[in-house]
Amino acid sequence: MGMCIDVLIVDWDYLMSVPEDQHYAVLHEAGTSVDEEWWDAEPNRPSSVGPQWFWPSPPAVGWFGKFDFGDVGYSYKDHFWAGERWEEIRSFVEPGLRSAVDRFIDPLFWGGLEYMSDRDADTPSTVSAGESSAPSDHLLWCRPAAVSSLKRLWDFVGPELSLLRSPFGQHSRADFGRINDFDTFVELLRGWGDVIDRAELRGWGVVGLRC
Repeated sequence: MGMCIDVLIVDWDYLMSVPEDQHYAVLHEAGTSVDEEWWDAEPNRPSSVGPQWFWPSPPAVGWFGKFDFGDVGYSYKDHFWAGERWEEIRSFVEPGLRSAVDRFIDPLFWGGLEYMSDRDADTPSTVSAGESSAPSDHLLWCRPAAVSSLKRLWDFVGPELSLLRSPFGQHSRADFGRINDFDTFVELLRGWGDVIDRAELRGWGVVGLRC
């Protein structure tokens, strides 16, 4: 669980034009290219970094962007602990919101629709396992159709996040692990929401790579 994760939004048509056996190499090169530009351009980097976007310089402009979750979220361990916090409080959340959050965080925190039994007709559209399951060398693989479903979920979940504060304060065991307060937990969800917003706006997909 100590691995880090690079999250990119990508032009799916462009990615699919690349031979499948080269997908990982092309995506990894894209992610590291913007890292190198930032490190070279920011010699006096702050010790504490918040969420931010990185966009490529020419000639790569136009087909990807990289989201950095900042000090909390760059490690996949953070996503694991956010999932643990949610496990602790989810049974105390109203069923409709609970089901929507389950599906919204699933591709990032769990990777496999564990709570399909909670689905009901009043819940916003979910993501099918086939749309979100990642290749073995990826941590996250969301085609544009999956992003559109996640966007509908985020539009429902985002305005209701404050309703999670009381269950989090009362029932989360936030005295161990890395997500130890509600604001940090919500910041991670908002970061994921920002990724989905920007990808859906462009009709793009989302990938997550081990780094």
